[in-house]
Amino acid sequence: MSEKLTPTSVAAEELRSLAEDLEQAAWRMDINPEDPLGIWSIAMRHTVIGMANLVERQERGVESIIKRSQALVDKEVTALRAMGDTAALQIGEAQAALAKAKVDAEKLTLQTLHDLTPKIVEQIRDAVVIREKRYNRSMRWRHYALISAATVCLMVGGYSVRAWQDLGATSAMARCVSAGFKAADGEEYCAMRTLLPPAPARPSPSG
Repeated sequence: MSEKLTPTSVAAEELRSLAEDLEQAAWRMDINPEDPLGIWSIAMRHTVIGMANLVERQERGVESIIKRSQALVDKEVTALRAMGDTAALQIGEAQAALAKAKVDAEKLTLQTLHDLTPKIVEQIRDAVVIREKRYNRSMRWRHYALISAATVCLMVGGYSVRAWQDLGATSAMARCVSAGFKAADGEEYCAMRTLLPPAPARPSPSG
């Protein structure tokens, strides 16, 4: 026999669905379950589901109290009926009081859900926004770090290429300075041959 659905049980099931949707949304965003945000998502799912279970247990507890009250009322009604028609008014008042207790208990449980659910959703939304901002800030700093590293690599690489390209001219200047001479007018000169790379040494003839 299937369990009877009540407004409270329906609301509790909606809370469970909300918890599952929140966690699945986190996984769709490729959040690692072992990262802080992933751990938080799992904890929030357990919290919301736990609250839904708590509300249902509260409803079952109220139902148990009402059933015991019903038994007492039925017993009292039976006794009053045995006393005759003069007790009919008291019977009606007792049954009306029990019906009102049932309605009030259900209203209290639903009001608890009505008050808590928006607060939970708001806290979840705020926490997601805060963590999203932190995540975006972290990703932004990583992006800046990658750009900075790439810029440094380009600068160093460009300098190395330029140094390699200018190696011949730099070496020629060094040879000119080392073999330079001062003319009569005081200016320093170097022979043209020093600007040319040295010729490779020829092997000595054997014989």
